[in-house]
Amino acid sequence: MNSTIFLFIATLLCWGPTWYVIKFQLGIVDPMVSVFYRFFLASLIILGFCLIKNFRIKFSLKEHFYIAVLGIFLFNINYVIFYLSTQYLISGFVALCFSSILFMNVINNIIFHRHLPSVMTVLGGTIGTLGLIFIFYDEISNFTFSSTTSLGIFLGILATYFASLGNLVSAYTSKIGLPVVPVTGYGMLYGSISLLIYLLITGVPFEFDFSLSYNLSLVYLSIFGSVFGFSLYLTLIKKIGSNDAAYVAIIMPLIALLVSTIFEGLIWNLSLMIGAIMIIFGNILILKKN
Repeated sequence: MNSTIFLFIATLLCWGPTWYVIKFQLGIVDPMVSVFYRFFLASLIILGFCLIKNFRIKFSLKEHFYIAVLGIFLFNINYVIFYLSTQYLISGFVALCFSSILFMNVINNIIFHRHLPSVMTVLGGTIGTLGLIFIFYDEISNFTFSSTTSLGIFLGILATYFASLGNLVSAYTSKIGLPVVPVTGYGMLYGSISLLIYLLITGVPFEFDFSLSYNLSLVYLSIFGSVFGFSLYLTLIKKIGSNDAAYVAIIMPLIALLVSTIFEGLIWNLSLMIGAIMIIFGNILILKKN
């Protein structure tokens, strides 16, 4: 098998099911505590690997500041909100919310870099957004925070926006030449430590679920969803470039929807099929022009 195809498929297999696996982290343990467990464990594995391989792990105070900001956005705030969103939506729909990240990246580039998008990018973003509206039309037209589905959609979109902010910081750390693997490890460490500080200040109880389902899901999310997933994706970016690698973000929601169909009883209707096609097509247009 071609190495690029292997990396692409392996990344999808690591990340695609994570949206459903998160369901097993909900219940006894507070979602924020579960996020802390996941990324603290993943950070130790990645940084340990960096030490063994003699990767650069010393950075200036200013560089650590940027890595910490990246970690807070990418491995703290957005995942906490995604876990909360998963309490109210089936996992495939949370993944659909995440598929809007390419359009949000475009919006944030306008806000922070004054980078005006092409007509094709605007068209792609519009089609993708309309696809989301098409799928969730009933919830959006009758939006109220008292509706758990509406709240789940809102949280999913909000989490995706914070992930997009993290992408901006990540792009900057790459631009100034910081190595991606140690930065990812430190980012996860800073994200989990900052979350730990918040948990201690607010008095959120630290509990642990010793059930097999919780522990297996934690191992999967930490090792496969975080360590392997990000490592494979970063290797894919190095091999084929960030634009082509970003097609993972297009296919991943389809994997998540397939998982939801098998394990959560998702029933495909016409609006879901049309909306999913619109989202995929819109994202392809965005990637083709960036």
